Amino acid sequence: MSGYRPGMARPRPFRPVALAGLGGLTLALLSGCSGPSSGGTPAASSGSPAAPPASVSPSAPSASASSASPAASPGLAAASADEILAQARRALLSAGTVHAKGTVRSTDVPYKLDLRMVRKVGATGSVAERGTSLGVVRIKSAAYVQLDQASWRAVTGSAATARQFAGKYLKVTSSNRDAFKPFLALTDLDQVFDTLLVTSGSVTKGGTTTIGGHKVLALRIDGGRTGNVFVALDGPPYPLRLAYGPGTAQQVDLDGFGRKVPLAAPPASKIASG
Repeated sequence: MSGYRPGMARPRPFRPVALAGLGGLTLALLSGCSGPSSGGTPAASSGSPAAPPASVSPSAPSASASSASPAASPGLAAASADEILAQARRALLSAGTVHAKGTVRSTDVPYKLDLRMVRKVGATGSVAERGTSLGVVRIKSAAYVQLDQASWRAVTGSAATARQFAGKYLKVTSSNRDAFKPFLALTDLDQVFDTLLVTSGSVTKGGTTTIGGHKVLALRIDGGRTGNVFVALDGPPYPLRLAYGPGTAQQVDLDGFGRKVPLAAPPASKIASG
């Protein structure tokens, strides 16, 4: 983990630049999809540990335990902008779980994220791009993706294929994992957030507002040109909103810090055969 250096300030985004189009990724999955195993949850790809049982209870703090997260220092609002950002990063990285929802852009293509992530375990949620929504479940080395019928037809141009795979999950296997790796990185809380809020520029205080019922202070990165980080002033100093660049075209809201996120692998009957 990179150490914090006062005077450096530029939040790092969710790395959407590494993502290929969802359609291309889905076609890569189709080329190597395999049917379900004869019984129980399918195993992970060759050489990887077997998938966990169908129901997983991650060892993350429950909602009632969220108070164990770092509390804001007394008089946080009076601290320097650099120190507030440092506290926000520490609070974020100490959370066992987080819910990220919003929009990031890559080469003028908006990606909508809605992911609940569990540190060291996995994530569940969706990523949407140009009308195509891709559901995902990842539990350690095992990963599964799902499209609705309309998205399947948009991706493949085939009504028959759309009917065949609608509502089914495709398993990420050893044959297509490399093509899908950039997307799966978005489901890894450590990969997404480890470098977030490591700073390399100027950071100054902006005004206060309310997000999700919490009073927050805006930290302006490079005068707001690079973006803004909105840090809670009541309770733990979590970053509740990350805005990249001017305006709200790229904005991600964070909540659910420390809340339990149950993860479950799809049942064998829901795994599609290619």
